[in-house]
Amino acid sequence: MKERTKKLLTFATTLPSRARGVAEILFQDPVGPANISSLLEAWAKKDPDRTFLLFERERITFGELERRVRRRARTLAASTASRPGVRRGDAVALMMNNHPQFLVNAWAIARLGAVVSLVNTNLTGKGLAHAISQTNPRAIIAGREHLPVLRAALEEAPEARAVTLLWEETRQGHGMEDVSGAYELPALDAEPAPEIQPAVTLGDDVYAYIFTSGTTGLPKAGKISHARAFTAAYGFGRFSLGLSERDVLYVCLPLFHSSGFLIGAGSSVLTGATLALSRKLSVSRFWDEVCDSGATAFVYIGEVCRYLLNAPPHPRERAHRLTRIVGNGMRPDVWKGFVDRFRPGIVNEFYGATEGNVNMTNVFGLEGSVGRMPPIPWLNNAFLAKFDQRADTHVRDAQGLCVECKAGEVGELLGRIDPSRVTMRFEGYLGDASTDAKILRNVKERGDAYFRSGDLLRRDWLGFYYFVDRIGDTFRWKGENVSTIEVGDVCGRHDGVEMANVYGVSVPGADGRAGMAALSLSPGAHFSPDRFYEHVMRALPPYAAPLFVRLLSEQNMTATFKLKKNDLQREGFDPHAVNDHLFYRDDRHKTYQVLDDTAFDGIKTGGLRL
Repeated sequence: MKERTKKLLTFATTLPSRARGVAEILFQDPVGPANISSLLEAWAKKDPDRTFLLFERERITFGELERRVRRRARTLAASTASRPGVRRGDAVALMMNNHPQFLVNAWAIARLGAVVSLVNTNLTGKGLAHAISQTNPRAIIAGREHLPVLRAALEEAPEARAVTLLWEETRQGHGMEDVSGAYELPALDAEPAPEIQPAVTLGDDVYAYIFTSGTTGLPKAGKISHARAFTAAYGFGRFSLGLSERDVLYVCLPLFHSSGFLIGAGSSVLTGATLALSRKLSVSRFWDEVCDSGATAFVYIGEVCRYLLNAPPHPRERAHRLTRIVGNGMRPDVWKGFVDRFRPGIVNEFYGATEGNVNMTNVFGLEGSVGRMPPIPWLNNAFLAKFDQRADTHVRDAQGLCVECKAGEVGELLGRIDPSRVTMRFEGYLGDASTDAKILRNVKERGDAYFRSGDLLRRDWLGFYYFVDRIGDTFRWKGENVSTIEVGDVCGRHDGVEMANVYGVSVPGADGRAGMAALSLSPGAHFSPDRFYEHVMRALPPYAAPLFVRLLSEQNMTATFKLKKNDLQREGFDPHAVNDHLFYRDDRHKTYQVLDDTAFDGIKTGGLRL
């Protein structure tokens, strides 16, 4: 009862901010003047001495951060014989770990009317070279520790070798990396330069390039306009969280990703809330940082919550001031346990993609739901279309239009594209082919266009949506559709399993794909083939229970904790290609047996039947 009262009080006290957020979204001009950096300038004039940013032992006021941004903008704009200045419309790549200077650089670039390209700090080699060359940057700003891998990647991108390389130290202490040929930004800041007036940017001007996670193929650069950045801040900062100047928002997710940059930093600078920034997720330090910062809210990714739930008890895990959290990917096997153990307040699970145009938030904290769309037709652009997974295509009626799912049915979520409304635009990627591939036409009527989410969802009779799976992740075995999410949830509930990555693999001579579970065990945990068999067969039908198990020595994940499946699927269950322990399901003996060379050959030739 006490927890329910707390949630009701939180919702009531944040209602004015939430209502304001709705109004701001409804009346937002998609092409009017807009620049996120102008918000920082406004707060610096209104309340310069109030704390905006908490970072480790550093407290930075709105006034101080704005002075740093203004100084950095002058530095970047200055031209010399060997270093061309940044101009309006230029792209500037930013490869830096979480640090106050990340925001200083990003908002200085925006102040100039240039575009910040947020580079994943975990990229190397061809992936990094692709991310750099794709945006054709005028300059690259990097943390000193990233210089070696950056130089190696530039060798693979000849067209980008001549780009200006700028760096600064963002670690505790000094590194030993070679800085020759690169310019140190703090030293340049000290040089005299004329004051630069902020560029006037419009809502449809590009603010940032944010790359897809790269779970399939090379990352694509999603275009984020200034208007879209404001919409994210309105939607999450005001509507979802109801933030105000009294709040502290804790962010441990990387700033190169939309959750950290648009939802975290953007929401804070819009609402005037204090941003408590961590270098990265640390399970051991998480609750200390949340409590010490006085955080009232935090931004999560579902797997962060799983890590915390699997961690040993922490003495301060309920000593926090949290009243609500926002994020996506909170899986069913984690949700209730996380809420019961940590009491974080309202879980505002949302649905959306960095580049997508259909978004919703579960503002009521209804367990398992990603929210619902407004019951007003002109505000609701979502369409749940029936999808034939066997044929890998949408179901069409006699007129050639898509068929809408009824309550309880699973289909692909589509978002109607309307360029006149910021929330319904699809700004796409750098490259027309990638953009066109995400557009489906003739959905509800001839000539219309919808954004393809690639996600399968279902909707209940009250209009609440629930995530089911990604298209392509669901596979068929023994004539039945198998959901990787459902199987992963079951595997993840087994004792000692920290994370389960489920996917389908091809088996010679068999139709469809057989289920395989790559398991990451908790420290000190032991895998029991008999007990795991009993667990999955009790919870799943035989066609869905994994036929193969791989015990991962290191989980394949992106920096934002999304599971990578391509490499795992390609390696399959071949012991010659996999160094990890492999098992196959033995229904005769009701266990999982070691999959060695003999067993592998038997499966290939059909001598060992599954």
